[in-house]
Amino acid sequence: MAIAHHSSTNKLRFVLKQMFHHGRNLGLFVFTYKTICFVLRHYGVRGGIECWIAGFIGGYWAFGESKGISGAVNNQIVLYLFARGIEGMARSLVKRGILPPSLDIKSPGGFRIFAGFSLALILYMTDYESDMLRPGFMNTMNNLYYESNSGRLAPPVNFTPIVLVVLASLLSTMLPKLTLDNILSVIDRVGPHQPKV
Repeated sequence: MAIAHHSSTNKLRFVLKQMFHHGRNLGLFVFTYKTICFVLRHYGVRGGIECWIAGFIGGYWAFGESKGISGAVNNQIVLYLFARGIEGMARSLVKRGILPPSLDIKSPGGFRIFAGFSLALILYMTDYESDMLRPGFMNTMNNLYYESNSGRLAPPVNFTPIVLVVLASLLSTMLPKLTLDNILSVIDRVGPHQPKV
């Protein structure tokens, strides 16, 4: 019991530290960004360049730490923001007429192209420049794309339910009873039973 308590206490401490670092970094960024924008705009620097300058300085200062707990939080935030920035820039290029409307990632066809490009890029990196990808990510990629090529054909026990659902969904076009909704309704009927009161 003491070990479980100790473990949950450590988890709580870790989460609280992450929340503290994120809150502090976000507050520091907002203060830095707004202050620099205010000063630059006061001196006539406008048109978006003030956002670039203030954003760069604020991001460098507030979210630039890449080590320890603060670094772990910063890493996730910066990667998320980078992805959102790329998405927004792609949409902006369509809006400006630089890219054709068929590449707008809000459209079904445009999103398919975006998804295809993203997966092609990561699989190229996995095969030819894997040392540039994070070790934890590469462990997953190695398991999915290399280790699965040898050894037993059956998936590890913990992946079996997922593999079965995926296989059933692939067969659902030929066998309509295997749609995800039908599978889930069967699971709901068979699932854990409530004790009688």
